[in-house]
Amino acid sequence: MRRTHLVALATVAACVKSAAVPCGEDLCPAGFACMTDHCVDPALIEACVGRAQNDQCTPPGGSGVCQGGICVVGFCGDGIINGFEECDGTQLGSATCLQFGGSQPAGLTCGSNCQLDPAGCTQYCGNGIVDPGEQCDGSAFANKSCMDYGYYGGTLACTSTCMINLGGCSGECGNDIIDGLNEQCDGSNLDGQTCLTLGHKGSGMVALTCGSDCTFAPSSCTCGGALCGSNQTCEVDGGIPNCVP
Repeated sequence: MRRTHLVALATVAACVKSAAVPCGEDLCPAGFACMTDHCVDPALIEACVGRAQNDQCTPPGGSGVCQGGICVVGFCGDGIINGFEECDGTQLGSATCLQFGGSQPAGLTCGSNCQLDPAGCTQYCGNGIVDPGEQCDGSAFANKSCMDYGYYGGTLACTSTCMINLGGCSGECGNDIIDGLNEQCDGSNLDGQTCLTLGHKGSGMVALTCGSDCTFAPSSCTCGGALCGSNQTCEVDGGIPNCVP
């Protein structure tokens, strides 16, 4: 006599029939209910009353997962995806190699621990190769380093989803810290410099500012559009700044 559990079932009220009546090809014994032509222990139905699909349930003497209104008490290796299993045997759910970066759907298998195993996929995150769509994979970074991302040093890291983690990189233009040999300034940090300390005199000059490349902006300390010579001073005459001896 079959006593199997279906994953997709109709509601309890519509499908539960009296025990000891024909149920599909079988006859349910006393104490069992019939749901969509299958005999089911009523305790497995009651354990899922008020619970959603895939909720945990605890019928007498065990625990399981609500599937189609029945508390399915399963285990890894029974060929049914239940509990926290990603797969079971040949049952992979809707998963394919495409979810792991593979170029073709086929090749995904289920491990003995009922977790998906992408080892058979041609391309996937975790194979140690930077495949299309990945920034990195394990210790492979496509010959890139922190400097390729605007930093002066440090070590790149790779996330479990094959994306670059810059947390180990250090020193960059734009962090308001003057670091690296080529930085004169950084953002509002001018390293204590002014037009005067740089040798420019007068009161009509454009203020010293820092450029996006962390060097002093070309417009800094200009007087009427030009830099005054070392023996000149920027003075404002008639509202127009000029370099005068």
